[in-house]
Amino acid sequence: MPTESRARWRRVRSVGVWTGRIVLALLAPLLLVVLIGFSVLALLRERAGRTAAAPSTGRFVRAHDVDVFLQESGPPSGPPVLLIHGTGAWSEIWRETMTALAESGYRAIAIDVPPFGYSEKPRGAAAYAREIQARRILGVMDALQLPKSILVGHSVGARPTIEAALAAPERVQRLILVDPALGFAPDGKGFQQNDPSWAVRTLFGLRPLRFAAIATGGTNPLLTRSLFESFVSRKDAVTAARVAMLKRPMSVAGTTDGYADWLQVLVVERDASLASDFSRFRTLPMPVSILWGSTDTVTPPWQGERLHELIPQSTLTVLDGVGHIPYIEDAAAFHRELLGSLRAP
Repeated sequence: MPTESRARWRRVRSVGVWTGRIVLALLAPLLLVVLIGFSVLALLRERAGRTAAAPSTGRFVRAHDVDVFLQESGPPSGPPVLLIHGTGAWSEIWRETMTALAESGYRAIAIDVPPFGYSEKPRGAAAYAREIQARRILGVMDALQLPKSILVGHSVGARPTIEAALAAPERVQRLILVDPALGFAPDGKGFQQNDPSWAVRTLFGLRPLRFAAIATGGTNPLLTRSLFESFVSRKDAVTAARVAMLKRPMSVAGTTDGYADWLQVLVVERDASLASDFSRFRTLPMPVSILWGSTDTVTPPWQGERLHELIPQSTLTVLDGVGHIPYIEDAAAFHRELLGSLRAP
């Protein structure tokens, strides 16, 4: 490169570097104001006591170490079906499924998995380890005096669901996994342990910083619809009523802190649970049904095929034209397959 061209390139690069620094210097205060602003809004919004704010359609039970909110539908003597939701949801998201199960004679029990919904929100990331969450699922069964139950776990909620099935297989009559987010490695050969960057560790290591980040991008009601839409293929499933439903528990005290602790386990901490060893899936003795949306981009369908291979006694059903939350995207098709799975030998 000629000397003149090299000199010109150095000047252009220097201008670019300084322009970037100036832009960053201008944007940093704005970002700080945004983070502080949404943190303050979260603190002002999250003032309601969980027991006072909880809907009258449900109740609290003591499950292992926390109070868990749950809702039920169907005959008390019917076969119990315990419904475990995924990220950012709560028991009410299963309402249509609960009705379908009740009409078919099942006792549907939907729980709020801590820290979501109205359940107790213990402090500290350790409180949300997969094995602790599994004990809470089994604790709900203890509180309801259920020796055995059918477990239905969706998305990230499938992690403690499988953990419970591995820890106490004699108590799980049947296991149904709906688009489970189990942490498959990209090559599909096993579980991928967290390997967070320095920036991510710093974010979650400083409580005020992670609170601000979650208040801005996680529990911010202004983003509820867009976050919800990112999980589904059928955008018309994200109705105003469903968005309002997801927002309802966001007034409960400790919500943002709870989300931050839970998310730290999901993206930062190492997982020592039974279910982090995928080879254990072959030991599951109960019938396992896997239901998967064909257009799921959160947990792509290849993960369902791999999971089906890992669990010899499993069945895999792919639901056409739906994404990560099939029970709201095409409730009729999902309930048909769910009930079919429950009636299978």
